[in-house]
Amino acid sequence: MANETQSTRPVPSNNADQMGSRFIEAGLLTAAQVERVVELQKVGNLRFGEAAVRLGLLTEQNVQMVLSEQFNYATALVPSDSLDKSLDIALSPFGIEAEAIRQIRAELSIRLSQQEKISLAIVSAVEGEGKSYLAASLALAFSQMGKRTLLIDANMRSPTQHLLFGLENKTGLSTILAGRTAVSAGSLAEGFPHLRVLNAGPQPPNPLEILLQPALSKLMQELADDFDVFIVDTPAAQVSSDAQTIAQQAGMCLLVARQHHSDLAALRTTEAQMKTSGTQIIGTVYNAFAEKEQLDPNAGKLKKYWQRLRKWLSNPPRY
Repeated sequence: MANETQSTRPVPSNNADQMGSRFIEAGLLTAAQVERVVELQKVGNLRFGEAAVRLGLLTEQNVQMVLSEQFNYATALVPSDSLDKSLDIALSPFGIEAEAIRQIRAELSIRLSQQEKISLAIVSAVEGEGKSYLAASLALAFSQMGKRTLLIDANMRSPTQHLLFGLENKTGLSTILAGRTAVSAGSLAEGFPHLRVLNAGPQPPNPLEILLQPALSKLMQELADDFDVFIVDTPAAQVSSDAQTIAQQAGMCLLVARQHHSDLAALRTTEAQMKTSGTQIIGTVYNAFAEKEQLDPNAGKLKKYWQRLRKWLSNPPRY
């Protein structure tokens, strides 16, 4: 009976030793604390992380961080002041919202599996529908797969990505396309070795003119050898014509709509504009989130909290 009980324990002692070593290497536990965890683990028939949390030696976040490293899954669970707290795919990667982003990533990966490179513009009719959040989240999600990903903020009228990633915006896409700075892939996202962010840069007096074909597509071609995925954030389609020319150069777009916010007529117009430009519409993401707080000029953060995320990628809705 004793042998049978031992065989049903969820974490054998050798695995416990390995887990303990990982937490010691991470500087989260001492050898003495690991011994305490293992004792409780054996008595309570618990997993190592669960026992450590019960003893108050680790938090759930600590456990998730080490497990993520064990499975080579990039997260930013180590406290960081750079990432905006709304980016659940980075900061709460095992939550409901992060799982919704991964589902969208999975469907995109399946639908675009024949593409050598993924080049995708994220488009919405008006501001406040969540396109910048979705662009950042998808870029993070693809990078977590090990895909070399470049997130381009092509919204030169109301840029957001530098706020979400805590980056300076002194140079970027605008200065590159204007010939003021050399071609570059922007900045490495802290904690995500496969993700780079190209900020919008200072607002030019003529955003549409410097974005006209083939400026953006030529830039992406120059950087193509270094990246597997390009995610492009855009200005609201009904505010300017920028989104249309950006999506045309990206080749494909994902439309974003928001519950109780998106106007059906504006969404139809945006869809027609994308089709007129020759852009392939991959699908529509429909979301609902709590009312957005205003940008905090002191903190420099965009606070946006999502309640749920729904998607229609295989069969986009008819408007």
